[in-house]
Amino acid sequence: MQQPENTVLVATDETRLDLVVPFTTPELTRAAIAAACRMGDGLYASIRLIKVQCVPYPLALNEPPVFVDFLRQQLSSFHSTLPLTSEIHFAREFDPGLRHSLNEDSVVVLSYRKRPWRTRNERLAASLISAGRRVILIPQENTHA
Repeated sequence: MQQPENTVLVATDETRLDLVVPFTTPELTRAAIAAACRMGDGLYASIRLIKVQCVPYPLALNEPPVFVDFLRQQLSSFHSTLPLTSEIHFAREFDPGLRHSLNEDSVVVLSYRKRPWRTRNERLAASLISAGRRVILIPQENTHA
């Protein structure tokens, strides 16, 4: 079925581009948010900043080893030119916890430092890609060399 040429399609929250930035380190997270802002500029996009807090097995999942208020404060220091929401997810392991928090159409934006070896974020990106997720890796120059 063809739509008339003068039909206007209206975007809703369900059609918003879901850019997901996992919290890794403060510096790399800021770089990933900045990159997501550049990519989503001019698009109907929003950023979800996701902190996956690993909870060791002796504790119940709803009893993290870190105060939740501290985690909220940690996430509140990040700002964006796009709509930004922060989420905290408790999980036994980081990678499965992050995968569980993604929507079907989420685009994960990760920043990493260039190293001679594969960094944790590069391994995370490879894991997400092998699980069929969309990932954008943003290399950062090593400023401490």
